[in-house]
Amino acid sequence: MILLSRSGVPGTGEGNGELRPEYPSVSVVIPAHNSWPQLEKQLEAIAAQTYVGLTEVIVADNNSAVPLQEQCGDLDIPGLKFVEAVGGRGAAFARNTGARLATGDFLAFCDADDVVHPTWLDALIRCAAWHDVVGTAIETGSINTDRALDRTPTTPPEQQGKSAFLPFAIGASLGCWASVYRELGGMDSDVKASEDVEFSWRAQLNGFSLGFERTALVGYRLREDLRPLVRQSYILGYGFAQVQGLYRDRGCPPVKIRRVLYWWMMLTLGNPLIPRRITKISRGQWLRAVAAHLGELRGGIRFRTFAW
Repeated sequence: MILLSRSGVPGTGEGNGELRPEYPSVSVVIPAHNSWPQLEKQLEAIAAQTYVGLTEVIVADNNSAVPLQEQCGDLDIPGLKFVEAVGGRGAAFARNTGARLATGDFLAFCDADDVVHPTWLDALIRCAAWHDVVGTAIETGSINTDRALDRTPTTPPEQQGKSAFLPFAIGASLGCWASVYRELGGMDSDVKASEDVEFSWRAQLNGFSLGFERTALVGYRLREDLRPLVRQSYILGYGFAQVQGLYRDRGCPPVKIRRVLYWWMMLTLGNPLIPRRITKISRGQWLRAVAAHLGELRGGIRFRTFAW
């Protein structure tokens, strides 16, 4: 496990000056939208956690076509609650809705279509004894098809949670003391994507520490079909460029235009008209990358992310 302070160096172990309980009460908050039956697998994985502390599970249903509570049938999960996250859209809005109704000392966030490992909560709580905001690495090999894995290569655990500015916790595996989350005002629902990055950066810039467990403890689901994959990639590229632009005046380095030109040159040279044995990437991987960089380009221009 690596412990990071807001400056990205090993933390002091003081947990922001607070005495933290060994087994705090935990509220697991899951933003969800039309996510059944994947949600069922995630709920079963949460019910199988090895953590012995008091736990509640809050599913924040964000405008599902059919209310998720109606679809859960006879699923018997202790401490399970469904709440309506209405009046806004997106994962950040749903997380904030769930967090407002949570009763736990500690908030653990995961996504509806993923599958957490049995020791996930234990690892978050262990790291949170020393830090205010925490996260773990994710893996994709356990729940995805070969086609999905081919289209979206996964960043190795040792490289996850890193950026050119400050480290961040991944939204699919993020924990935060409830008092800290509320003091920060929750996640920014105006951010198109990368709200987990924005929240992590804002927390550190406000004096809170961040810890990251390099062990991959969440099975992260990838988009397999091209249309949702391309759409997601575009939004992620746009959202991250938005966050980088918003934080330029707080020290986030700009994206160099020469880097943007380099990637577009590489995408042009690696297009699907050239045999894969030469480019080493699949058509789906290429389309995903093009979508992400188109989103980055649009977001970078709008939010002044770029510089020479």
